[in-house]
Amino acid sequence: MSEEQLRKWLAKQLQKDPEKDPVMAELWDELKTFGHVEEALKVGTAGKSDLLEMAKALLPHAELMAGVGPTPKREQKKPPELALRLTGYEEKRAKALGEFLAFRASAHTLVQRFREEALGGGLVGPKQARALVHSPAASRFSTDWFKDRSIPIVGHTASFYKHYPVVDENDPDSFVVFEDIAVDPPGELFRTHLPLGVAYEDLPYLRYPNETSKTRSGNHYSAHWSDQEYVHVPVYPGSILDDLRQLSRRLAGDPFPPWEDAQAAQFVLTGEAVPRALTAQYDSNTSEHLTYGKIILTIEPWVPTRTVVQFYNYMQAYMLGRKPRAPSLRNLDVFSFVAEQLRDELHSEAGRGKARERPSWSELMESWNWANPKHRYSSESQFSRDFQRGAHAVTDPYYEEVPDWPPLKLSIP
Repeated sequence: MSEEQLRKWLAKQLQKDPEKDPVMAELWDELKTFGHVEEALKVGTAGKSDLLEMAKALLPHAELMAGVGPTPKREQKKPPELALRLTGYEEKRAKALGEFLAFRASAHTLVQRFREEALGGGLVGPKQARALVHSPAASRFSTDWFKDRSIPIVGHTASFYKHYPVVDENDPDSFVVFEDIAVDPPGELFRTHLPLGVAYEDLPYLRYPNETSKTRSGNHYSAHWSDQEYVHVPVYPGSILDDLRQLSRRLAGDPFPPWEDAQAAQFVLTGEAVPRALTAQYDSNTSEHLTYGKIILTIEPWVPTRTVVQFYNYMQAYMLGRKPRAPSLRNLDVFSFVAEQLRDELHSEAGRGKARERPSWSELMESWNWANPKHRYSSESQFSRDFQRGAHAVTDPYYEEVPDWPPLKLSIP
């Protein structure tokens, strides 16, 4: 039996229209979410009775939630403008810490060795550093490889010419991925291949700050669009960039915890060494049943409270699409009460295995009034309205970000 056939069979048992009834749509989504549909399809005919039993138990909740419906979308044409009133103290303090870290890191034996072998003992500018990070030759070949061929590590250009797998004649299931890379100077093609036993998707990544990050130095903060903040370069073991990756990860550990590995890599190449005083970002997860997100703040303890509040307020408005409005506590209490009533019914023996009509608003209101005599309702419509408002506040506090707005990450400096 296919999933569609199973859905129609269940709708027939419950006397619901499988295509048009919103209750059936809500119920089917819940059954799929909780794994009951998958289990019924796996077991076969014997699993249909268990599916029907669970559908009957979940039916009251599906009927209530089907009545909630989506909140009308709020139209937003552009993100809110960010107007931070910063004094520059945060940036100057972070810069002072960065100078101290740079002094200590510059004396690190491994930093000196990498700069000597790969950079000729000095530093490179931002453009040269990014050119090196984006070089396929630097991510494939070692320092010795460059030296043996008298190819400059800083200043060369490289690009992919050809990428193809070669199947092992003795083992049809085994193949090696070869890559031809053009390197100038000397203006020749060089061949490399993945190490045996290493899959391309399993290669480690070097993280490095992306030049597309949007910096507003006049206001002492930077705005980044999540996945554009860093480039992630896959590196072959033993390559120049793999050496840089391992070094940056080590520097971002115990010796210099204020750094991220991407910042440490940037310091090794360019000498730039300003750690972040504050980072604010959000994480969003949405589904048909729940919209949920988190705002994550990483803050140095000396950052002024007013600065933290400004960053949080902006991230909140950006994420919600509006200034937050707290729902009524009564609305939350009603929604929580009704959900608890349905949960108790789901676990009771009387509520399982037989079709049962959803409790009427009159019955639910009577139960509420008995449990909350100081907050009684006399109107069913007002009670159901407060449930609806509570349901929206809990399950749909905001909409997924507008497609043109990628998740935002702010930082100082």
